[in-house]
Amino acid sequence: MKLYKLGGVLLLSLVLVGCSNGNSGKQSSNNESKTDMQNSSSSTTSSDTTSGQSASTASSDSNAQSDGQSYDFSSLTKDLSSKLSDTLLPQNSGLSDSSKNVHIRYNGNSSNSTIYYSIGNDALALNDSSLKAEKPYAVLAKRSYSSASEAQSHVDYTAASEIKGLPKVDLGHGIVGHTQSGAGQQYISWNEGNWSISVHGSPVNNTTPKKLALSSVNMFESYSLPAPDTQGVVKFNVGGSAQVITWQAGSVVYRLQATDPAVAIRMAASMK
Repeated sequence: MKLYKLGGVLLLSLVLVGCSNGNSGKQSSNNESKTDMQNSSSSTTSSDTTSGQSASTASSDSNAQSDGQSYDFSSLTKDLSSKLSDTLLPQNSGLSDSSKNVHIRYNGNSSNSTIYYSIGNDALALNDSSLKAEKPYAVLAKRSYSSASEAQSHVDYTAASEIKGLPKVDLGHGIVGHTQSGAGQQYISWNEGNWSISVHGSPVNNTTPKKLALSSVNMFESYSLPAPDTQGVVKFNVGGSAQVITWQAGSVVYRLQATDPAVAIRMAASMK
C-alpha cells in the first residue's frame, strides 16, 4: 500500500516536471518568435528608410538636372541664333511684365524662317512639342529674295508725296500726320526717315486712330526702329490683332506681327 502511494507520488512529480518543461519551451518559443518579428520589423523599417532615402536622392538629382537648364528669353534667343545664322532676332520680348515665361518655336532655316512667340506657365525649351497648341502674341518672318529690288517690291511703302495734300494733324515732336477718311474708316499717315507709318481706325466703331497715332509717335522717340536699307512700313490697327512692322535689309524682308502695337515696337527696336 505504501509502495503504491510512493509510485503515485513519483508519477505525479514526473507529470508536473514535464508540464513545467513544456510551458518553459512554449515561453522560449514565444520569446524567440517575438524577437524574430522585432528583428524583421527593424530590418523592414531600415530597408524602407534606405529605399526612401534613395528615392529622395534620385528625386533631388532629377530636380537638380531639370533646374540646371535655363529657358529664359535670353537663353532661348541665344539657342535660336545658333540655329538661324545671319538672322536678326529681338533681344527684348516686348512684354511689359518680365515675370512671364516666354515660349519660342520656329520652322524654316537661315534664309526663310517663321518664329512664334507665346506665353505659358512653365519655362520650356525651344520648339517644345507642346508649343504648337499655344496662340502666339508675336510672329516674326524672314524671307530672302534674289535681289534687293525684288525684296523692295514686297514692302508696301507709301511715299510722303502721296499723302502731302491730305488734311493735317499735329502728332507732337514736330511730326505732322495726314488724315484720310471714307466709308466709316479713317487713317492717319506720316513718314519718318525711310519709314512710312499709318494707323487705321473706325470712327463709327469708336476706334478713332488719333490716340494710337500720338502714343506711337511718343514711343518712336524712345525706341528706334531698325534702319531699313531702302524702305520700312508700320501699319497699326486700333483694336485689331494685326500690328505689323515690315522692313527691307538688302535682299531680305523682315515682317513682325504682334497683337499689341507697343509690343511690336519694343521687339523691332531690339532686333540685332
